[in-house]
Amino acid sequence: MNPFAHDPPPRRQRHRRHRRADDNGPGRSLILAVLASLLTSALMLTIAPPAPGATPPAGESSQTSQASTGSGARNWTTPIPAMEIIGAFDLPDEPWLKGHRGIDVLAVEDEPLRAPTAGTIRFAGSVAGMDTLSILTESGHVLSFQPASTSMRKGEEFSAGERIGTVGAGGHCERSCLHIGAWPAETDQRYVDPGKLFGQEQSVLLPLSRKPAEEPTGGGDATTSGAGAWGGHSNGRIPASAMCELASAAGQMLRCDAQAAFDRLSRAFEARFGSPISVTDAYRDYATQVILKRRKGRMAATPGTSNHGWALAVDLGSGINSFGSAQHRWMRANAPRFGWIHPGWARQSGSLPEPWHWEFRK
Repeated sequence: MNPFAHDPPPRRQRHRRHRRADDNGPGRSLILAVLASLLTSALMLTIAPPAPGATPPAGESSQTSQASTGSGARNWTTPIPAMEIIGAFDLPDEPWLKGHRGIDVLAVEDEPLRAPTAGTIRFAGSVAGMDTLSILTESGHVLSFQPASTSMRKGEEFSAGERIGTVGAGGHCERSCLHIGAWPAETDQRYVDPGKLFGQEQSVLLPLSRKPAEEPTGGGDATTSGAGAWGGHSNGRIPASAMCELASAAGQMLRCDAQAAFDRLSRAFEARFGSPISVTDAYRDYATQVILKRRKGRMAATPGTSNHGWALAVDLGSGINSFGSAQHRWMRANAPRFGWIHPGWARQSGSLPEPWHWEFRK
């Protein structure tokens, strides 16, 4: 039974409310039309989506805003840690024109490749002489990786963050890289920007012309690092049993109090911007630190000394990775309430500006 349906009035009420024939004339029709128009406008105002960046009403799911953005940020695990985009997505206007139907990320041969989200192996083999791995995600996206190989078989399942392959040699970059392509499985390879699936765009500092006149104020500044030794553990050698996985970023680990505080921070961010915070990197074990040193050279910490090796630091996307953005300003103003700071060395005026790097300090 439809609770909004109107039952006809009893017969005696219909008799009482019987009106003259001329009540159904043009005047009454005009009044009804005006009332219908007003009702439609009111309904449209009621269901209209919130303005960009507005806080959703209580009880409203953030999925609404995500659905409206199509292939917007999904907060997936990055296929390699500390993912750095060196070749941006550039879809041509027509399928036959030259373009870049994916992204290139800095990577080195033999680097482990991890699953962005749960799914199955779709293809593993050679395409045009290059080792290629493609997966079908549980969301219905196809992701391809080149050069990359795997020992897994077609149809084999995996979970988010699980190792699914290895970065190979070669590729089309001047520097060693991994090419990532993405498209919805139900389409005929209608490519989308893979970076957005990880809540990440190219992590570069703003040019001077776009540099904010003043840095945002906030209580999240510190001259020293928030990360450091604890529990008698060594850097990069903390057992999984001493850490907890982030609820908003599968496969990413932090010390449990830092994890709980970050998940609360991410929920507050989601209420403001419509999606949780994208975490491109959290805890780095020693082996990962070795790989990053190979990949980035002097720009990476000596293995065994990384701030990430204490499970108290994160690298973030979702717009936080750009100085002057609304998301970065929000973090500077609100993250300290949850125990997260932007250390002085990572600030815009610091010795190594990194808008994406945040640390737990409590």
